[in-house]
Amino acid sequence: MARLGAAKVKTGCITCKIRRVKCDEARPACNRCVSTGRKCDGYVTPPTGAYSWGQLLGARPPPTEAAPDAELRQLAFFRRTVAPALSGVLDSYFWTHLVPQFARQQPAARHAMLAISSLYETFREDPLDRSAEKNAFAVTHYNEAIKHLRTTTNQEAVLFVCLLFVCIEMLRSRCQTAIEHCRHGIHILNDVEAKSSITRDYLEPAFCRLGIFPYFFGVRPETFPAVASPCRVPTPPFHSLLEVQEALDPLLVRTIRFIRAADEYRLGDETCPRPDAATMQEREEIDGLLDAWRDELRAFKERKKKRTTTTQECKPAVDATARQELVERLLESKWLVGKIWIDTCFSRGEAVYDLHMDRFRGIIELAKESEAGLRAVWAEQPRAKFTFEMGFVPLLAFVLVKCRSLSLRTTAMGLLKALAHEKESCWDLGTVTTLVSQVIGFEHGLRLGPDDDMADVVDDGTMPPEERRIKDSALQDDSHVVPGTDGTGTLWRKVALLLREPEGPVTVQEEWVSMPLRHKGMKSIP
Repeated sequence: MARLGAAKVKTGCITCKIRRVKCDEARPACNRCVSTGRKCDGYVTPPTGAYSWGQLLGARPPPTEAAPDAELRQLAFFRRTVAPALSGVLDSYFWTHLVPQFARQQPAARHAMLAISSLYETFREDPLDRSAEKNAFAVTHYNEAIKHLRTTTNQEAVLFVCLLFVCIEMLRSRCQTAIEHCRHGIHILNDVEAKSSITRDYLEPAFCRLGIFPYFFGVRPETFPAVASPCRVPTPPFHSLLEVQEALDPLLVRTIRFIRAADEYRLGDETCPRPDAATMQEREEIDGLLDAWRDELRAFKERKKKRTTTTQECKPAVDATARQELVERLLESKWLVGKIWIDTCFSRGEAVYDLHMDRFRGIIELAKESEAGLRAVWAEQPRAKFTFEMGFVPLLAFVLVKCRSLSLRTTAMGLLKALAHEKESCWDLGTVTTLVSQVIGFEHGLRLGPDDDMADVVDDGTMPPEERRIKDSALQDDSHVVPGTDGTGTLWRKVALLLREPEGPVTVQEEWVSMPLRHKGMKSIP
């Protein structure tokens, strides 16, 4: 039994614990032992997963042995540069606060954070650059993180590190491996019965958002899990922008899972059975939920406007206001894409997209407004090279592929280069601009490269005929490099284009596309 008025000695070196005296916990040997001539027997490392979330996220880090200079430098670089960038315009608290705090106690998270920091610093947009693979520092710490994670029994700790692994694979341009980590994480999340507040508030919403991008890269709903309990979905009225976002994310997951299931009919032949009544009813339900979300967004913006004009409430800083408006526009753009998806998912012809010109224009206008807002954000911090979260790249790419107005496509291409990061999630800007240029050139009978200025192309208002409209496209593994005279070169890759003759079957046409090894697509914003 502990003495009255004194707490049990629960921390400190092994020697001080045995002597039941207070230890100063200096590393590698405590000063109390050294000053009295005793041998300090060091410290017992708690078993992995033994910390509570309160300990893991404590404000004060525990004493640790001095880290090598290279690690200290990468840790500082992560906090200063990488963490604020990874979330894009969304809230960065997870990366700026939770990840560093968690990494102080969990070796797997610390090693993963070091790998992310190093990969971000050496990230290059060159399609043939292999610095991510040659980065011995990052590879070493990634392997160490995997080794530590294998001995972890705490499922929530595994979920936390799993998100970091997804980020690592995105930076390494290994999209399929990133998808596998997502799959594994969602399975674990669905098995966790008693979820902590960290899991409910941060991990579950993060995996919910990650449940969207795999469907752009060949995943089918029958082979990829959805978050079972759906994520915490706020009920209207919304009181914060975060609630607005958390209401839309699971709805977009449901929408994209539905439209990918509909691909079987959309891309099938005449023998494919038409959707049954239950399927059509689900479509109407999703469409109604999307409309309801839009109504609630408008109501939220009206309430916010009234609060700022009728009360003495302190106004947020200019940069904070710019970020909030950027998030609102990004969410509304996602909603517009979702509406076009759900309205067109059972159409076998591409002309159906011509009925949605107003929505395409809406996405473009929101992107234009965002360009000005990003000036304020990038004045505060440099434009990120890579973001973990999905931004405007896939949204504007959707406009470029499915909107057949050449003038709108020209505007969207300029905005893509102005707003995009070099890489967003698994979307590489160079690859996206190359593919959409190939699609536009094929449909309009133009020869366009990723660096060509579409603004010089004259739009005569003619829409491509149905037989020239590409239903879908996919990059193939076949590739070769043609060296250039200036020491650079060009990467050629084969792309499969899916077409359909009117009332005919889908056919595949293969083309070769060029990808400059030094991509010049980024447009600077003063």
